[in-house]
Amino acid sequence: MIASLLAVLLIGEISLYFTENRLSYDVQHIEKIPAIINDIKQGNSPRVLFLGNSLTRAGIRPDIVKGTWAGANLSDATIGLVYPDDTVLTDWLYIYRRFIQPTNTQLRLVIICFANNHLDDGPVHNIERLGGEFAGLSLAAEAFSHDVLSLSDRVRYLLGATSRLWANRERIQKRVLALIPGYQEFAPIINDFVRSDGQTAAHAKPPTYNQLARFLNIVTSDGAKVVFVASPVPKPYPLSDELYNTISRGGAEIIDLRGFERTGPGDFLDSLHLAPAAAERFSKALGIALVGNDYAHAALWGTRLQGFRTEPSGSSNVGSGIMAR
Repeated sequence: MIASLLAVLLIGEISLYFTENRLSYDVQHIEKIPAIINDIKQGNSPRVLFLGNSLTRAGIRPDIVKGTWAGANLSDATIGLVYPDDTVLTDWLYIYRRFIQPTNTQLRLVIICFANNHLDDGPVHNIERLGGEFAGLSLAAEAFSHDVLSLSDRVRYLLGATSRLWANRERIQKRVLALIPGYQEFAPIINDFVRSDGQTAAHAKPPTYNQLARFLNIVTSDGAKVVFVASPVPKPYPLSDELYNTISRGGAEIIDLRGFERTGPGDFLDSLHLAPAAAERFSKALGIALVGNDYAHAALWGTRLQGFRTEPSGSSNVGSGIMAR
């Protein structure tokens, strides 16, 4: 019996090795991260990396962002986007450590679009994915020192790092469940309920940002600047004073685009992602904000151009409806 089970698992591992990228577009994107970073490295300076999740995938149009820079007679830039689905700050930290930091890409600016509690301290979002896709065995010691602390979680991490079946078990389950009539329509409702319930529990006490401070120390020590962009979602969310203070102490900047314009139900595809037309407007607003923000402008082009007035929060007032803190 055990031999038969092991044989089935081995066949599954081998099969998945050759077919893993068919599981989802997200798997394909993660496999392309080294190539994306290499393209940035080969491009002209200034080099910019958008690092985030599906908020970035759905909301950022790099050509539109750069179009606002061309309109201000600023030099072109090389932009790359890395956005594995359903990731948060812990994942982004290890993505940076594993895929970006060793390449010496000489990034000028790292831009992170976030919403809700993406930057808060908290348990690892998905331990199997952290071990299997983002940190791996090479960063296991660091993960065990900072983020994966219990024995059971470390076992799950190692299983994810060594078994493709284990690392992809949620994706495989979803592919199987998708065969059930009505599942794909009902699943987002369940996910929204679970996440909102978890956020309510998390907000029972003030959020902390130790992980954020660690991330900023790593990235800024490499010479890159970091801009966090508070992005619009259908339901309002707060930005705490401690979040602003942590970002400021870490030598970074926050640009508040939660209310970059009046958005309605038709501007969102679901409970999180901008619709295409709204994404174009958001990208334009962000491009203008980066031009008018002293910190971002200095990182990319040097001293900021005259004619822009910057609000105390760092958001530029250029007639685009950008909200100050």
